[in-house]
Amino acid sequence: MLKGTGLLRQQNEKRALSFLRIHRTTFRLEIAEALGLSKNTVSLIVDKFMREGMIKEIGIEEQGGVGRPRVQLSLVPEAYKSIGILVQDTQGQYVVTDYCANVLEKGTIFLNSQNVNECLMQLIKLCKSLLNKHPEVLGIGVGIPALVDPDQGFVYDSSHLGWKKIAVKEILDQHLPVQARILNSVNAAALGQLQVIPEEDSSSVFYIRIDEGVGGALIIRNEIYTGSSWTAGEIGHLSVKNDGPICSCGQRGCLESLISIPAIKERIAQNDQAIQFANWPHINENDHDPAMEEIFRESGKYLGIAAAQMINLFNPKYIIIDSPFSRAEAFTSSVSKTAGERALKVPFEQTSIIHIQTHFSSAKGAALAVILHFESDLRG
Repeated sequence: MLKGTGLLRQQNEKRALSFLRIHRTTFRLEIAEALGLSKNTVSLIVDKFMREGMIKEIGIEEQGGVGRPRVQLSLVPEAYKSIGILVQDTQGQYVVTDYCANVLEKGTIFLNSQNVNECLMQLIKLCKSLLNKHPEVLGIGVGIPALVDPDQGFVYDSSHLGWKKIAVKEILDQHLPVQARILNSVNAAALGQLQVIPEEDSSSVFYIRIDEGVGGALIIRNEIYTGSSWTAGEIGHLSVKNDGPICSCGQRGCLESLISIPAIKERIAQNDQAIQFANWPHINENDHDPAMEEIFRESGKYLGIAAAQMINLFNPKYIIIDSPFSRAEAFTSSVSKTAGERALKVPFEQTSIIHIQTHFSSAKGAALAVILHFESDLRG
């Protein structure tokens, strides 16, 4: 284990690497000023990175006749790579990204997730194949719809997959040459959305994802706040309708039991009118079925009730809602209207609600989690 000056040197190198990843191109002096390092320290770091092929010089900027010209530096994104995987019931999504989170390869594979041992062996086989093609990979991030201890990589419970008390990280690390990071799939997806908003505004973000379930994550200063038992942000089990349907958790009227994709499908099936969208559940701007719009308005109202509570409790700068209904105006306007009626006036006015629909977001976020962990300060 590194100590003293060796540890400090490595920490400075990772801070510089993080700065380069975020800014892409920069100068030695800008790195020194931003990180509070001496010019000599930065020069040593830059020289090392150049020898290792991690950065390169891309041009000279003249100083208007005053002082020496500045040499512009650029990160070489493919010097380091990361693998991200989302485990689902019958399939897995995977991505390989470069160091700047650009996707180099992606795909889906069949997974028998109901048999945990077989599923993990399938993941190991996939990772070995990807590592053969991408030896620059730093690590593997795996998002799982479960209660996960991300520090230990231990899955306590997954009602979706039927997993209980599985040491996923330990098993993967025994079979692979790089280490794995295990995290909740919604938390992984939330990390991937940090690139949606300006870096200077990312100190407080609440992310909501609507899919087979409904989940949330609180991001503080670019990190997921998981809480003491890793359930912080669990918005899907807020009760928003006293006489609502019974949820899988045993409560009545949970948000998940009202607006998840299975819940919306059930409401459509119960509707007297046949509702047909070619790309369901992905909604287009031109889809205007009156019965469906009413379902969206009511679903938006339920989410607005929950969003108002998040605004009052956490006062986030942004609420990002990632759902297949992001193009349904009846849904998005109902969310904002209800949240505005129920949240405190000043924090609501200071919160931006952003609707998006992403693909492979959990896999991308899991890959980013590996990079962020690599950059984090080492603890002695």
